[in-house]
Amino acid sequence: MAPSAIELTPGFNFTKVLHSAPYPAISPSRPELSHKGKTVLVTGGHTGIGFAIARAFAQAGADKVIIIGRRDNLVASAASRLASEFSSSRVLGHVCDIADLTSVDELWKKLAKEKTTVDVVVLNAAKLSAKPILDLGRDTVWSDYLLHVRANLDFAERLHKQPGTGHRPKALINLTSVAIHESKLTGQFPTYGATKSAGTMLMQQVAKDVNPEELQIISYHPGGVYTELAEQSGFDKNDTQWDDENLPGQFAVWAASPEARFLHGRFVWAKWDVTELREGSLRIRIDEDNDFLKVGVVGIQEWEKCRITGSELMAK
Repeated sequence: MAPSAIELTPGFNFTKVLHSAPYPAISPSRPELSHKGKTVLVTGGHTGIGFAIARAFAQAGADKVIIIGRRDNLVASAASRLASEFSSSRVLGHVCDIADLTSVDELWKKLAKEKTTVDVVVLNAAKLSAKPILDLGRDTVWSDYLLHVRANLDFAERLHKQPGTGHRPKALINLTSVAIHESKLTGQFPTYGATKSAGTMLMQQVAKDVNPEELQIISYHPGGVYTELAEQSGFDKNDTQWDDENLPGQFAVWAASPEARFLHGRFVWAKWDVTELREGSLRIRIDEDNDFLKVGVVGIQEWEKCRITGSELMAK
């Protein structure tokens, strides 16, 4: 989420082609992106971007789409709407607080009892806490870490360790934020940037030790979408040219496909053109630089290069 396109020049300049709405390369109707025979679980899938993601996976032919959220009426309504739109997919709504271990345990026990094997988990649920960190206080700040960090690990572990799945391909897609690399944009939401960064780093570390053909993990910034969360956080619908929620919705389908496997463990923007990521100089950099598009300390490598170059020039 972002206040304005002008402030996001680093991300907006990353690829030559940028998107604010869905485009053919990430269309769920592409046979290469089909999720037929798969079960997809979307956290916070009852509103905004989460609902767009759930819809996109239904468009991609997923056999079962599971929407989870904390508000019973909204979860039920979203599942009903999606089921009426896509009769070929079985759409289920479950009430679950992903930051509550008991609630999550009950969800996965229910899925196991129903003999449901989840193939794709999309970590979309999030919250924004305003005010400086020390004004918010330890407990409020820690609750954000439980949602944006511990829940990531909880769902990643449960997805990976499902009984009887063997080497069955699975995918975990983590919706994160531009705030993990553009710190000035955290503004009045410093805890959001800190927890989203930590959650992304955690998924990055998990990805390092798993085979992407068995568990593909990709994190992405959904773009500037005017959602309920954006409205509650004080953003105005007329502040900027907001992105279509179906852009990050359909991007999730692409990110969970074999086409995106080369981004395993990386962070990207939904606005970046996937053809440019897959081909040319960007793809070469991704394949050759293990630290590219990952969370880490900014500046050390660049300074080292400058120091070496400066020393060489002085020697001449």
